[in-house]
Amino acid sequence: MLLGRADELEALLRLSLGDLRSATGLASGLPATRHGLLMARVALAADDHAAAVEYLDAPSLGNLTPRAALVRQILLAAAAIERGDPEAAGIVGGVLQTAHHEGFLNTIVTTVPQVRRYLVEHSTYAMPDPFLERIISAALEVRATQPERSGRILIAPLTDAELRVLKLLPTTSYAQIAAALYISLNTVKTHLRSIYQKLGASSRSEAIERAVELRLL
Repeated sequence: MLLGRADELEALLRLSLGDLRSATGLASGLPATRHGLLMARVALAADDHAAAVEYLDAPSLGNLTPRAALVRQILLAAAAIERGDPEAAGIVGGVLQTAHHEGFLNTIVTTVPQVRRYLVEHSTYAMPDPFLERIISAALEVRATQPERSGRILIAPLTDAELRVLKLLPTTSYAQIAAALYISLNTVKTHLRSIYQKLGASSRSEAIERAVELRLL
């Protein structure tokens, strides 16, 4: 069992480095459940969303532990996000409900980048649930330690003041940003106009999305 776990961890490491072939080879010696979940990750990394869903729907997955069942949900959500499925939001919502019930916060933000990115890009300041706010904060922390490639560039660098405002944008209202930074609401709006211009964004959600791609969030 320990050797199998070691192979699985090495496969995940290889996968994070873009080495799909080695990850696939290591997956071959794993039990059916772990093999299916790992191969679904490989398929997602290869942009083969249909294959990922086939692995996740295969009867060979059998009875899953609560955490493995959540991982399956997360991978299905990632596949839905990648293929632009209009039901992706509902699937992600189901993931959040399961994670909240089971207490698996880290599993959501560390399993695959697609869901982590989706949560950050679609976050809003209206978050009555502290668990959801913790997930967004954790997702931002994980992103900071796991760089992702981006083809975008800034029109001009953000100032330190603009960066402070931007960091609060995904989870905080404009009024709350003003209070947190001890500045006026008009100053917040001035910074945001400049941020939007530099990011080439026309809305709050678009600014967050582009900031995430540029590794500013």
